[in-house]
Amino acid sequence: MKTISSEKEYNAIIKRINELLEVVTDENYNTLPQAIELDFLSDLVEEYECKYYPETEPYKQIELIPCAV
Repeated sequence: MKTISSEKEYNAIIKRINELLEVVTDENYNTLPQAIELDFLSDLVEEYECKYYPETEPYKQIELIPCAV
């Protein structure tokens, strides 16, 4: 399997994923060949982000403050 080798390549793949998300929907996911590309690129990004952007601390739950209307 290919891996992302640079931040420039990562950014280009993110751009392509965003383009694909404009086309691939839940309704047409099983009928479009672009869905395969979307899955593949998403896996590459997930692997890259786990390696270069590891989660250093768990997300902290933030208390939401209601806004006065």
